[in-house]
Amino acid sequence: MATTQDSDFRDGMPFLGSRLWIDFANSAPVALGDFLATPEGWAKWLAAAGLKAGAGRKGVAAANLADVHALRAALQRLFDALQTGSRPAASDLDLVNRYLVAGAAPPQLSWRDGKLLVEQQEAGDMDPLAAIAADFADFATLYETARLRHCANPECSLIFYDTARNGTRRWCSMSACGNRHKVRSHRMRAAKLECS
Repeated sequence: MATTQDSDFRDGMPFLGSRLWIDFANSAPVALGDFLATPEGWAKWLAAAGLKAGAGRKGVAAANLADVHALRAALQRLFDALQTGSRPAASDLDLVNRYLVAGAAPPQLSWRDGKLLVEQQEAGDMDPLAAIAADFADFATLYETARLRHCANPECSLIFYDTARNGTRRWCSMSACGNRHKVRSHRMRAAKLECS
């Protein structure tokens, strides 16, 4: 499943986690507020994530926001469990499993160019919450969970998957938190030199 996300800001929302499920978990950063507080915010986030807002059964209905928030909270707790190596809560796994089952589509046969082909459903065609749950399941079983990180900026609440070759990424974004740290360090060194 090709759900790895580019690292950037889209429509003012952080997409810095390197994975769809992490970007979803980051959709309520402490400093910026909850991007998924309204159906309009959910629709905007889905568009920025490249998911179809009307896909699946639920789309962006207001009643769906409780489901959106519940899955996000479960993924945040699962992030913590994976990062610390602790046992995840059964209720969080059950919730993700419900979306995996709901989003599971059997392969479809189609006829193209004189041949029968088996086609799998693309993540963008799934119910958005099912696509996010599927990305988490893919990640949890295939990726190095030791590379899950919290941003090193104590004022930042974002999380990410460290894709640096040497595994030393510290910041959610070098252009945001990393740059702030460099500026702060430079000012402290300059102030120290002036005092000397």
